[in-house]
Amino acid sequence: MYTEGTIRERIRKILMETREPLDAYTIALEVGLDPNTSEKEVYEHLIHIAKTIRRQSKGKLLLYMIPPQCRNCGYVFKDLRKPRKPSRCPRCKSQRITPPLFKIMEV
Repeated sequence: MYTEGTIRERIRKILMETREPLDAYTIALEVGLDPNTSEKEVYEHLIHIAKTIRRQSKGKLLLYMIPPQCRNCGYVFKDLRKPRKPSRCPRCKSQRITPPLFKIMEV
């Protein structure tokens, strides 16, 4: 668990050091937030982190998101404007949705 720096700095560090992309629940656990109530907060931080790293690295670093996917029919939510976990699938109405995964990588 990371404890130094602001929440955004800790999230950024985690996403740069991880080998595998992480979901908002895992990110919340790693930075010391309550994962059951803080997933929405993590998504808001990720929006700002994406803008900051792109600007500070002059486009060399990007926050990548593997979009959520329906576990039932395989529908991929690739047209999301903001990172979030959809509540149900528009195709089959299933609520079995994998959360989006995030990682910071060089272009």
